[in-house]
Amino acid sequence: MEDEFCEAALKWLEESGSLANINSALITRAALHKPHRIFSAPIHVNIMDLRHINEGLADLVVNRPMKAQRIFHHVVHVASVAIMLQLKSQVKKEDTESNVVLDEEEHCIPCPAIPLPDPAKHFSLYLDNTTVKKVLNETVDLEITVDKADLDLTLHSLASNLPLESSVIDESSDVLTAPQIYVPLRVSGLSGVTELAVRGIRDLPLKLDEPRLAFISGRILSISISSSYTKWVRYVCSTPGCVGMARDLHVRVFVVGRPEADTVHNHPYCRVCHSSLSEDPSSRELGEKAIILVLPNQQAEENVHVRVQALRVVLRDEMKQGLQPGQALEATVMISPQNFPQFPSLEGILVHPPIPLRPPSSLPPVFSRLVKDRESSPWSLVLTLAYMFAASVTPAGTFHTLKFALLLSLAACSSEKPGLAVLGVGSNTTMLLRLLWWSALHAPRSVVHSSLDAVAGACVKDGEGHLWVEAGSLLRAHGGVCVLGEFSKFKKDLQQSVCRALESGVVQVQHSTRLGKDVTYFTYPLRTTAWGCYDPSTARTQEANDQFDSFLHVPLGDLTKSITDVFGLVVYTETPLGECEREAEDVITLHTLLQATTHQAGFQSSSQSLLPSEQLSQYLNIVRSIKVVFSASAEKLIRGYYVATRRLRGDCVQGSAVPITAIHTMAQVASSHARLALRTTVEGWDAAAAVLLCEEALAAHSGYSLLHITPKPHLPPNTDLHTLVGRKNDERMANFQKTLEVFINTHTGDIPGVL
Repeated sequence: MEDEFCEAALKWLEESGSLANINSALITRAALHKPHRIFSAPIHVNIMDLRHINEGLADLVVNRPMKAQRIFHHVVHVASVAIMLQLKSQVKKEDTESNVVLDEEEHCIPCPAIPLPDPAKHFSLYLDNTTVKKVLNETVDLEITVDKADLDLTLHSLASNLPLESSVIDESSDVLTAPQIYVPLRVSGLSGVTELAVRGIRDLPLKLDEPRLAFISGRILSISISSSYTKWVRYVCSTPGCVGMARDLHVRVFVVGRPEADTVHNHPYCRVCHSSLSEDPSSRELGEKAIILVLPNQQAEENVHVRVQALRVVLRDEMKQGLQPGQALEATVMISPQNFPQFPSLEGILVHPPIPLRPPSSLPPVFSRLVKDRESSPWSLVLTLAYMFAASVTPAGTFHTLKFALLLSLAACSSEKPGLAVLGVGSNTTMLLRLLWWSALHAPRSVVHSSLDAVAGACVKDGEGHLWVEAGSLLRAHGGVCVLGEFSKFKKDLQQSVCRALESGVVQVQHSTRLGKDVTYFTYPLRTTAWGCYDPSTARTQEANDQFDSFLHVPLGDLTKSITDVFGLVVYTETPLGECEREAEDVITLHTLLQATTHQAGFQSSSQSLLPSEQLSQYLNIVRSIKVVFSASAEKLIRGYYVATRRLRGDCVQGSAVPITAIHTMAQVASSHARLALRTTVEGWDAAAAVLLCEEALAAHSGYSLLHITPKPHLPPNTDLHTLVGRKNDERMANFQKTLEVFINTHTGDIPGVL
């Protein structure tokens, strides 16, 4: 059976291209002046593809990975010896043909002929000391001593009797011994096997005789600070003249599935004379490891609340690179038994790269009809979606500008960069929060911040002395939306922390110096879209020198510059005299009463079926997958408006009312508008819509508009749809775009190179 497995392993190495990679790595290693003493050759194995070659070997990899790794190690060792001997023979032949005479110092004495190991005979790489001692006592005379000059020949002659992993050769030789080769398995293809998925502590086996593989998927709740471990170490015999003094004879390499203590022994013994070994201080190599807590993904039934305990997983070296708290994780792990009552340990052997979400192949029915009906207008489709968006929370037309901003923000969600932050300003924070909560359900991931949670994160030290970084709300919403809630009720230090993260794109997790670290904070990239609402009237107590908002006639508090500049879209939901608010409140009240009565009667209101939630989520997935490029006309409008507005709204004392990040915000809004309209090119129409939304926010905040725009947080309830989203609106937007072009040419024409 082992012969069959060795043949199948060799066939897999050939078909997967691993053998060619090993060949290239060995050739590169031979060209180095001082090659690394340990040759690492990770073997990537896809279980589904391996089953087509040999189903027994695939089952062995899953159920007995340690034995499968030894088989792959043996095959790789045989292949490496053959490759290196072939290279040496080629080099010798070339030197003979070219008649090159080497100096005595440069001449490398060729090693004696080494018979290739028999593929049918398998040597274990991980023998215990007790087993070795027993075999040695039965087969070897402990009084054997040899001269240093005959070391190689003596070891080769003893190789048939000693339970060594391989024959040991001189250090100057390029041929690798078995202890010098590290062949970790990187297994994939387990995600589709339900029996191998670990969704919690209850899926871990209680009785486990030997390690086996499993698959986990979830989100990282916290991650420990990296610590060091010994990757490999080399020993030499302390008895003069012993064969065990040969270098690379006693090499211990850390292997996943074995305790770390097996790599570094307190009392190691020589395999030949059973004397004590001493460590070679120049050969030890250290690596880094980190422990993470993963909250597994759950597929709970409807209306069933499931409590899940996080899994503790160890990641080493390259597997922990790039990971941060709050990030989604899919990994193949090795479950190793531990002494009762401890749970089996989980050791990562392969962290799978994130798989992009595959959008549906076709548009949902409701959206398909809308796209076909609005294809003649560049603005109508997106405005119609905003009009119908969240109609089950507030009636269509109410909070229209905020819904429009939230829809644009949902289209801009990404796990590669910060999203489009939205701040709703108004006194009716109850309704604003309902809108934020409902809208966040259609994001790839949503997290609602609580006062019990940290905004950025926290550093804690457990009982074992490990320092952990726990993910806060901004980190846990990685790739999705974090609903901050009422931002006006945040403490000043929390507001400053959020503003720093939104402004710099970096989340800082502070920790106390008593925890034993020199740095005062850890930094992680921001990959979250932040939403919040703000009530200026309750921000803080009124003072004599407070600045009043021109439209709301209430103190702005901390909303002046420090907050409005970092949030991409600041939407004011109230007007100066409040006529729109009174009309909107009447419509919302009637809508709430109708919903309550129809719910009791067992019916659904017509507004709930405007945009079905499932179809809306499918459409947003399609929108996020669209890659857009900017046209020259769109860039001209955005750049020209930005320069002109900063010049006209500038102040020599307080600076410009337009933040520096406004150009980036308008670019995000324009690209989201193009995606929602299913366009791959950002045209001037999208740039005009982005400028209009930005100008409305500036007009509501400052009390005047350079383009004569009147903020409209709510749509008039008695206006026909042609005026709101139809041809009349297209005419209005076309006129606005022309006005914008004239405005840009007038106020930036004297600046060469701006446009």
